Amino acid sequence: MSKPIHIYMGIIVCWILLFNINVSLAQNSDSITLANETIYTSLELATKNPKQVYRLILRNQHLKSFPSEILMFTNLQELNLSGTGIREIPDSIGKLVHLKILNLSRNKLTEIPPGIGDLVNLTILNISKNKIYNLPPQIGLLVKLSSFDASVNKLKMLSSSIGNLVALKSLILNLNDIEVLPPEIGNLVKLNYMDLWGNMIRVFPDEITKLKNTLKVVDMRVIAINFERQKRMLDMLPNTDIIFSKSCNCQ
Repeated sequence: MSKPIHIYMGIIVCWILLFNINVSLAQNSDSITLANETIYTSLELATKNPKQVYRLILRNQHLKSFPSEILMFTNLQELNLSGTGIREIPDSIGKLVHLKILNLSRNKLTEIPPGIGDLVNLTILNISKNKIYNLPPQIGLLVKLSSFDASVNKLKMLSSSIGNLVALKSLILNLNDIEVLPPEIGNLVKLNYMDLWGNMIRVFPDEITKLKNTLKVVDMRVIAINFERQKRMLDMLPNTDIIFSKSCNCQ
């Protein structure tokens, strides 16, 4: 259990690389077509041909609010609003039913609207580096989601509906305030990688043992966990590389 930290870091890096490669290899013909579509970086240009807009990348543009024009792009499959300063996402985002990739990271969001649940074709969702306190239960409707990054927010808990994300392979939740994982986490039978470092989780639910043959890496660093609890976690997931910080003399 006390492997040098650089070995663990190597494991994490290798796993992430392998995960990204596997995701790339698993792309279907629709995704390949999407990669060949024009990337629009200007709303002005995009609104001239709204039906032809499949990829809209507005990252780092100073928008401050969600542009209503985006809802014109009914065929949109990739939307990147990272670092635009937006504070709110309208519930009407659910109208973009063809979205597969949504990046809302590095903004000033405090919540995600229930309408997110209508984006049933989403495979990648990034809401990291915001100020989000809660996830709506409708997040569980995203049954095609394979990668979910909600790191660096203010989450205190996860909705039990997260157990419906049966296609999820990567779950990144580091640097939140989460104290417990819901029992439904055991339903994520395709989960390979779970990043929990910097939270307040000190025990796993018994149901996590359902993942013992599929979950490859769990990052639990920067969490004060005593030796006995670390050992119990290792016993629950004997085939998983669980990366801890040094155990503490704590309860």
